[in-house]
Amino acid sequence: MQSNRVDRRRLRHRACAGLAAGILAVVPVADAAPFGSRVGMGSPLPGPVSVSTPFDPPAQRWLRGHRGVDLVGTVLAPVRAPADGTVLFAGAVGGRPVLSIDHGGGLRTTYEPVRATVRAGDRVIAGGEVGRLLAGHPGCPASACLHWGARVTSGDPSGDDDDYVDPLSLLADSERPIRLKPTRPGDGAG
Repeated sequence: MQSNRVDRRRLRHRACAGLAAGILAVVPVADAAPFGSRVGMGSPLPGPVSVSTPFDPPAQRWLRGHRGVDLVGTVLAPVRAPADGTVLFAGAVGGRPVLSIDHGGGLRTTYEPVRATVRAGDRVIAGGEVGRLLAGHPGCPASACLHWGARVTSGDPSGDDDDYVDPLSLLADSERPIRLKPTRPGDGAG
């Protein structure tokens, strides 16, 4: 009886150790985050970041959602590259002027509606102008809004399993929008 209990315990420990080794073999190390080196980007629009529509990803990738943020701007404001990269696409998608930049490490950012001043294949530097913001973004409460998206490729060449991320999470602390917390009685505000 005692021998069976010890043998089962040994089997459980071996199985757990094998499972843990298998998981460690497939899960990348935290330092190997594909876009970790890109956190600290600049804003694509001049001035303080003003969000009109926040990032609201769908629960499942095939459902509706807002896979980026809409930033309030002005018509013909310069749109800047938030980090170094290579222009992947500059043209119309569904009749809308779109620009896409590959920043390396699997990170791509997109911008619309933008009249591009760069072409596919062009290298861009952080802060360099890549286009001008146009009017006409649906649902924009101002004269113009820039839809800024960011996605991280997961390795499938089709791009069908890319993960969208909140572009605001990539901004340097000094570029992020300021959110003030309301005070309540007892918070020490006088």
